[in-house]
Amino acid sequence: MPALTAQQNTRPGIDLQSQDPFATFTFMREHHPVCQVEPNGLWAISRYQDIKNALAQPLRFSSKALDLFFQADWLSDDCKSTRLIVSQDPPEHKKYHSLLNKAFVNSNIRSLMPLMRKTAKSLIDGFGTTMPVDFMSQFSYPYIGGIISQIVGVGDKQSFVEIREWVEYEEQMSPYRPSDEFIVGCETAIRRQNTYFIEAINERRCQPQDDLLSGLIAARIDHRALTDNELCSLLSLMISAGFTTTVQAINHAIIQLSRRPEIVVQLKASPTLIPGFIEELLRHSPPLYTVFRIASCDIELHGVTIPKGEMVLPLLASGNRDPAHFSNPDQFDIFRKNARQHLTFGHGIHICIGAALARLEMHIALECLLDAFSEITCPADHQLDWIESISMRAVSALPVQFST
Repeated sequence: MPALTAQQNTRPGIDLQSQDPFATFTFMREHHPVCQVEPNGLWAISRYQDIKNALAQPLRFSSKALDLFFQADWLSDDCKSTRLIVSQDPPEHKKYHSLLNKAFVNSNIRSLMPLMRKTAKSLIDGFGTTMPVDFMSQFSYPYIGGIISQIVGVGDKQSFVEIREWVEYEEQMSPYRPSDEFIVGCETAIRRQNTYFIEAINERRCQPQDDLLSGLIAARIDHRALTDNELCSLLSLMISAGFTTTVQAINHAIIQLSRRPEIVVQLKASPTLIPGFIEELLRHSPPLYTVFRIASCDIELHGVTIPKGEMVLPLLASGNRDPAHFSNPDQFDIFRKNARQHLTFGHGIHICIGAALARLEMHIALECLLDAFSEITCPADHQLDWIESISMRAVSALPVQFST
């Protein structure tokens, strides 16, 4: 039998849904930095510099991959959508990006601090004396959900339960046909969500307010107003992109503080260390593993050719643990000098537009929790219910014991 060449051996049987993803990433960086992974034989890139280079080349690594999810053949036409900004390549991307970029200037974000602090303290007061608490349902979900729903203008119309259900369907969408039961539930949630969006849009057209939605309605693209479909797409992006990832980031923060009580002591004594903790958390334990791209041409990397039209996964979480860029990458160090160079929010033109908002939401949440409690305890990793996913490191529940 002839020896396999590097190009022939591009599918070594690596499963991204393994129990220890970071050990898998280490193996990939060392032995298969560019390869096909299971499930479905998607192409993955695992080294920091390769990932950064890929994200900086949107014309070779196209973001139109997301259209395969939100315009899947199994969706009814009225439920299909184009994910403006995140699924756009230049030059279209720049037109819409500038709209949201104006909404996310620091002054607008910081004006949300009173809402964040009020929401966080109210939820903490609701913990009562019964321990442990279900941290996800009693804090992280309603905290982020309450903030995001107010930002996009549906806070007084829609229940948190409905938003969460819709977001969870969105996260499970795939180019591959799911069960008929899933399709019915997903399309019901999409139609319901669009109805809420249209209602909020019509209200703001009649009575503009000083908020994001009113600003988008007043905005112009090529001298025209945004259509209802475009507005719904941007509002969907605001909620889905900034909801579960930030919820899970806060969950990861609690898990790490539970494992490292000495850091709880440090942060309580010096709250100015919280930003450093957040950056190291995002590097070391990010909620998002990867983004999705499509090769717009044949791409050769490390002697391997990714064929044109193939789905590519730049593994952000793997790049964050690459020893070629971060010394002792598996160590959690809140004083790490280059922690902010992590790839969790992406890189290039598609770097997360809501990164500053997410950082502030996490900061206020941790500030309030650490002000109220001195000890945080949650089950060991193997006792937690991790969601099976190739794109996220997420728990479905998080029981936590807080002590003063």
